[in-house]
Amino acid sequence: MYRFVQVVFLCLVATAASAQDRVFITNVHVFDGVSDRRIENANVLVEGNLIAKVSTDPIPADGAMLIDGLGGTLMPGLIDMHTHVMFKYGVPATRADIDPAAAGAVAYETMQLYLQMGYTTLRDVGGNSLGLARALAAGRLKGPRLYSSGGQISGISGHADLGLLTQDPMDSVFQVRGDTNVATGPYEVRAAVRRVFRGGATHVKVMPGGGVASSFDPLESNSMSLDELTAAVDAAADFQSYVCAHAYGDESINRFLDAGGRCIEHGFLAEEDTIKRMKNLGAVMSLQAYAAYEVFKDPESIPGFSAENARKGRQVHEGADRMLGWIAKYEVDAFGGSDLWTFDQLPLVPQDLVVRKRWFSDVEILRQNTSKAARWLAKSGPKNPYKDGPLGVIAEGAYADLIIVDGDPTQDVSILVDYKNAILLTMKDGEIFKNALAP
Repeated sequence: MYRFVQVVFLCLVATAASAQDRVFITNVHVFDGVSDRRIENANVLVEGNLIAKVSTDPIPADGAMLIDGLGGTLMPGLIDMHTHVMFKYGVPATRADIDPAAAGAVAYETMQLYLQMGYTTLRDVGGNSLGLARALAAGRLKGPRLYSSGGQISGISGHADLGLLTQDPMDSVFQVRGDTNVATGPYEVRAAVRRVFRGGATHVKVMPGGGVASSFDPLESNSMSLDELTAAVDAAADFQSYVCAHAYGDESINRFLDAGGRCIEHGFLAEEDTIKRMKNLGAVMSLQAYAAYEVFKDPESIPGFSAENARKGRQVHEGADRMLGWIAKYEVDAFGGSDLWTFDQLPLVPQDLVVRKRWFSDVEILRQNTSKAARWLAKSGPKNPYKDGPLGVIAEGAYADLIIVDGDPTQDVSILVDYKNAILLTMKDGEIFKNALAP
């Protein structure tokens, strides 16, 4: 039951977040991000920005700030692995009305909402959020951790070609500001990869297949050649990082796997043999279940969608149940990324957890947005700006990114939808951003 207490959510002001050298949290049940069951009646000690101790026994904590968790579930902060924080008002508005300064401001609004919803880390997979990511890592801004790919890479007429039909792809506002990288041939692709890493990218996003909302690329299209994809994968490997691929169609997925890539975004038109291949290769599927299964259930009603956009959306919806069922059946590695990035869809992000109950258990869904997501974030290697400890787990030495939930999400993740009431405390990097447990 929600306890009626004053909720204080602190933004970028002088009192942005309460930083304590030591915080002692007692009277909580801990979901550690990995285990099938909670650790009952536990205590957690945070020192600085790391978790120092997790125990069911008393913990010496003299001088620490005391927080009584009131029997709630303490768990890792959630991770959304597929965001586009620069495009809150959609591609057309961003193209026509929003300059880079405004895009940064609305992205910051988006990140503050994510914190309220219990997400302490985001992976941005398309858009020039590199400066924001650097500022967050340096502590100049307060918000979730941001792992950014920088501008997404595709060929001409691919999913990253967001220019107007009447303009050269290289002249689009998105290309000029680094939100996209339209490239032709292995040389240009390799240069684009190195360019985003120079700007601080932690990973790379390529577009070997078509998309739903874009204009020039049918879902069945293959907009990057094998040698281009191989160049991207090899260039990322030189930085000891990885490439993720926007790919719906079976052929584009397999082409990326042939190139050595192992991280697929979407994948809703994959065939069963391809899902089995991903399992054998140790590849991961980034799940955008709500967007595919719910948003595209009625694509004709989506504002701005043409008849062709709606046709592609319907195609994705029809493939989603089949593909997600195979992911569950063959136990393919998977993590959760909502792909709900416009102002009207952002409040629906926690629903992305709920819709997955059709295919996965509640505990597995939580793993997909905590420890399993964090394992792939760590594949950024030396480009990972957060090297002091692991993310996505409640364990000694891990980053103190955690939330306390009123109830047990391991039994029913749907309680997280009512985040304003259900999330009692949000801590990121040892700083408290929300505390509804204060006396």
